[in-house]
Amino acid sequence: GNFHIITGSPMAAQNIIRCIKGAGLESAGLILEPLASAAAVLGHDEMEAGVVLVDIGGGTTDIAIFQDNIIRHSSVIALAGNKITEDIQEGCNIMKGQAEELKVKFGCALASEASKDEFISIPGIRGRAAKEISMYNLAMIIQARLEEIFAMIMHEIEESGFGRKLSAGMVITGGGSQLKHMAHLVNYLTGMDARIGLPDEHLSKGLIREINSPIYATGTGLILKGLESLHDQEMIGGDEEEVKAASSRIPTAKKAKSWLDGLMNTSKKLFEDDMDDYK
Repeated sequence: GNFHIITGSPMAAQNIIRCIKGAGLESAGLILEPLASAAAVLGHDEMEAGVVLVDIGGGTTDIAIFQDNIIRHSSVIALAGNKITEDIQEGCNIMKGQAEELKVKFGCALASEASKDEFISIPGIRGRAAKEISMYNLAMIIQARLEEIFAMIMHEIEESGFGRKLSAGMVITGGGSQLKHMAHLVNYLTGMDARIGLPDEHLSKGLIREINSPIYATGTGLILKGLESLHDQEMIGGDEEEVKAASSRIPTAKKAKSWLDGLMNTSKKLFEDDMDDYK
């Protein structure tokens, strides 16, 4: 048989499990990040036709290639959103927090779509004069790094041997996919059809507005994988106590909504506190 074997650092896995236990939870298992994201944003028709999923996170860019509903290739690239932030920080000579805010609020993946006459004012430190950052220069910095990332992605696709078998093109998800004109840049660089992957297909209408964002693709996929695992245990006639214990580890919609609200409120507070430090 042919097997897809994924290797990783045991220490990294143990650290994840330690963090979960520290939060008062129990781990039901480990799932590769792009597999979880794929469960949330890819359709069965795409995975059958052939598609590459690109999850651009903070520290890494994860790649997963599917064809005939089977994962065919996976890899991790150590360049992602954080590196773009560092480039902005260095290129514009500003603080890291300001660079991240610039990327999130005004970041554009395609420099040709950015205005050369528009500028962003960055407050100076401790009464110093404000800095004027050109929208066009900001987009140029972002595009240069994205071109490098997608050159590495295309290399991985060619190495996989499935470069000519991806009829459904490329789906980009993760926080880094939220940059304006990202899909247009990907189409221009790779020649492949591209779309931004949103986890809305599997969400109830009441939750779509709150978490219908590429940022939550992996989290949504993890919940779907957990439910799938629970269903498999029930189908094979697993021990009643084991199934009940597994069920208790899968959050209800109400609990999930509560956790997400708490996470979003905490993140918002941390972000506002950081912004107060820059004023």
